Amino acid sequence: MNKVVLVLALAACSGESGKRSSSSIEKARIATVKRGEVTDRVIITGALFATSAEELRTPRTDAWELPIRWMAEDGTVVKAGERALEFDNSQFTATLEEKKLALQEAESGLRTFADVSALELAQKQFTLEANRVALDKAKVLASVPADLLPARTAQERQLEQKRAQAAVETAEKELASAKATAQLDLKVKQIELEKARTEIENAEKAISALLLKAPRDGIIVIGEHPWEGRKFQIGDTVQPGWTIVSLPDFGSGMEVRAGLSDVDDGRVSIGMKGTCTLDAFPADALPCMVKELMPVATEEGRSLRRAFSIVLTLDKVDQERMRPGMSVKVELHRQPEAGIVVPRGAVVFAKGSKTARVQLASGGTREVELGSCDAKSCIVAKGIGDGESVRIGGAL
Repeated sequence: MNKVVLVLALAACSGESGKRSSSSIEKARIATVKRGEVTDRVIITGALFATSAEELRTPRTDAWELPIRWMAEDGTVVKAGERALEFDNSQFTATLEEKKLALQEAESGLRTFADVSALELAQKQFTLEANRVALDKAKVLASVPADLLPARTAQERQLEQKRAQAAVETAEKELASAKATAQLDLKVKQIELEKARTEIENAEKAISALLLKAPRDGIIVIGEHPWEGRKFQIGDTVQPGWTIVSLPDFGSGMEVRAGLSDVDDGRVSIGMKGTCTLDAFPADALPCMVKELMPVATEEGRSLRRAFSIVLTLDKVDQERMRPGMSVKVELHRQPEAGIVVPRGAVVFAKGSKTARVQLASGGTREVELGSCDAKSCIVAKGIGDGESVRIGGAL
């Protein structure tokens, strides 16, 4: 009895699976190839930007990278002069007291050096004056006629004059050398003092520059991290020149900025028209046109993917609903291409090539060269003629 039940169950399962497998295979349909037109579409995504905005960038300081300590929330309304963005200044404040102490030491060192140098120069000046007095005395004694003195005394007086003369010259040289050395050392001390003052001034300027205020009334728009593909956040470490916050000028107009994948190179050109649809308002497509197209593809953040930057103008701007940063779907329409039109379901595509194969009504396939394609049809440039029949769907 158990064997009979098992056999019946297996038969039922096999019957159900056979029905599912047969229904999963799409039934083939036959279509006749005709001449017609295909309009190729290029669909990309972008974001809304104001054509003009006041940008608050990471300042240039002695530190290459700066952490964001605080920033106003995205969409916040601010008044001119209000705090909008602040970077962490701990690495500057931590060394500011040390720099001030170094300045005090430099000032004290300069005063001490000036006092000691003046004392040393006064001593050398005194030595010179004493040697000059000795020289004058030796000259007077040496001027006594030799015939009035013993020969030995006359010779000693002449020698004493020469020694006194040499002592004066030596003292003059030592004084001149001491003055030159003192002047050079004084310049070094003054340079050290100016350096200490400059370091304090730079540190104070850097601390002041780390607090950015709104230059005018407006709405805060947080910028996007160039590597992470997201908006900046408090705590992010940023580099000089990055735009962290902006205050768009809505009166100047709006534009869409997008990226075209490098695999679509050549499919978009300046002047191409299409529609731009805000994700927040999918029912309202706005006419737009390509205004700028970068000739060289660049990497997208840290990804290996490369894209061409595109800027599109909008025919209409709704200041009540449009806000910078909104996501936009861009659909660009290329010029219609006329030729032999084949249903897309009959085409077997070869990845990365314009060459494909078309399923023929006879059951085989034929290699063809494709032109433009849309969601339903493709233009065949070579390989099939008007009036031929092709198979759509079904197993190959």
